[in-house]
Amino acid sequence: MPRMKRLGAFALVLLSACGSPQGAALAPRPTYDVHQIASADLLRQANRGRTIEGPDGLYVLPKSVRRAWIDVGAHLMEQTAAELRRNEDVAVVAIEPLEECWKAWDDNPRLIALPVAISTERGFLDFQVNAENATSSLLKSVEGNSVSELTRTVQVRKVPVLRLQDVLERIPPGVDVEFLKTDVQGHDLQVLRSAGEQIRRVERVQVEIINEPIYAGSGEWKPGTEDEFVSYMQGKGFRFEGDSNVRSKREWLDKHFVNSARSGFIAQTRKRFRSLLP
Repeated sequence: MPRMKRLGAFALVLLSACGSPQGAALAPRPTYDVHQIASADLLRQANRGRTIEGPDGLYVLPKSVRRAWIDVGAHLMEQTAAELRRNEDVAVVAIEPLEECWKAWDDNPRLIALPVAISTERGFLDFQVNAENATSSLLKSVEGNSVSELTRTVQVRKVPVLRLQDVLERIPPGVDVEFLKTDVQGHDLQVLRSAGEQIRRVERVQVEIINEPIYAGSGEWKPGTEDEFVSYMQGKGFRFEGDSNVRSKREWLDKHFVNSARSGFIAQTRKRFRSLLP
């Protein structure tokens, strides 16, 4: 078989399953009409007039896209904008309810801008806009906390809220969901839970954890502990990889997880790719 034909055959095998080891089974046609909450007009406004979904409900992406990064609590896309600009095969799904943030993002056909918050329940919820908007949250701030000057609420807005499952289901099955980052000020465990089984499509996850009592929440909305994050992610097949951005006394930090099933799958396909070369 000529070299290009062999590579093409491999590409077809990889694209048929690259969303996860289970392939398209984890990327069915979307099950929920998000326009009941995030109107088509709002989505077009956030995406510079573009319609981001096709007739099948999946995100419309340029043919060059092979990988997706999901940025929940994107703010000004501090962690994902460079990847978007640098690599033509990457799409970023950026999720941020603050209008003053998403209006500042690049106009890029590989950027899916979602002007919403993410939680376990869909609907319209109060969003606390704080003195430093990067600290804004669905959760109320604890009075007198160590950064109270930054987390002082100056406005409360009703914002549309979706589940992360709704986002993952709209990423075409031929696109590898390579990275998920959450930074939502105390509500990160709820974001992960809202993905359901769709979380298994993701290769790598980075989540912010706040151990200090900065945000108030109770019951299912209580900020997660480090042990709770590790236990939940292990239950979904992820391996804890390590911490970064650790504050001196672990007041807050980022935890990193790798999908055990997907990491083996990716290694297998890379090995097969090498075997197809002359």
